[in-house]
Amino acid sequence: MVVWAKRVKSGLAAAAFVLTGAVGSFAQEQYPIETVRMIVPYAPGGGGDITGRMIAEEISKRLNTTVVVENIGGASGTIGTEKAARAKPDGATLLLAGSAIFTTAPHLTQIGFDPLKDFVAIANVSESVRMLSVPPSLGVKSYEELVAYGKANPGMLNYASVGLGSTGHIIGVEFLRGAGVEARHIPYSGASQAVQALLSGDVQFVIDAMVIPPTREGKLVPIAVPSENRLADFPDVPTFREVGLKDVRTGGWQAVMAPAGTPPELVQMIEGALKAAAESPEFQTALTRAGFSPRFRTGAQLQQELEAEYAYFGELLKSMEVSRK
Repeated sequence: MVVWAKRVKSGLAAAAFVLTGAVGSFAQEQYPIETVRMIVPYAPGGGGDITGRMIAEEISKRLNTTVVVENIGGASGTIGTEKAARAKPDGATLLLAGSAIFTTAPHLTQIGFDPLKDFVAIANVSESVRMLSVPPSLGVKSYEELVAYGKANPGMLNYASVGLGSTGHIIGVEFLRGAGVEARHIPYSGASQAVQALLSGDVQFVIDAMVIPPTREGKLVPIAVPSENRLADFPDVPTFREVGLKDVRTGGWQAVMAPAGTPPELVQMIEGALKAAAESPEFQTALTRAGFSPRFRTGAQLQQELEAEYAYFGELLKSMEVSRK
């Protein structure tokens, strides 16, 4: 790695502005490091990788630098995240942070980093898009009808997820508690298997991104979406909050972080670039096409949300009696 002193361009302070053109109404800044790596803790080709590369491109063009994506997958994202935590905090290393790595994984398995202390939050960029769908054979077409069916037919509802303690499982537990309905959780080895079980009627609902394509094709019935806003492709499908599930935490955000101790002025520059990107209709459209919902939060807002979700999911998983590995 090139040392900091060689990377700082002559005559530039860390927060210097250089008028090299504009992106929309925002003037481009000059980041004082020529090459920055963004660790994406997932394998190439997945949703996290796609988001990371879009973010890297936005930072590169808005701060006149080169952000190179480095995929370090494994252990549900915790291996790459640990490597980012151990990197030199000089502004040359960033992390595409996924909420599950920071808010649920620490309560489920041993990890080599402190999610609350080893990173500085820069900005939240997007949230995962998921949907609660049911098979047409169930005969319900709304949240109210699903809840009524569950209460009238105790013990008849099953739902699937990709595993015990997964996001789909956790949201399912929250949904059932909020709705006052009971259902049996059936874990599958992957999302495709869970969706196939839903299509065949073996289970009665699934909360996952993978249900969206068959729902769009009319093979499944959309009930609600666990996100802040309705999905553009499904404007008539309400959010959990709209149907009264105001206390359900859905998680699923994607953010940018850096090793703790990274100079504040550099953190502010990156946050500003991400804010400008978030306000760009082109970037919003690109995120939506990739299957994510635009959702900008400042570093301070993200840190506050992270701490609250870490505590919340810790207690929730404890109440679910999910054993730690």
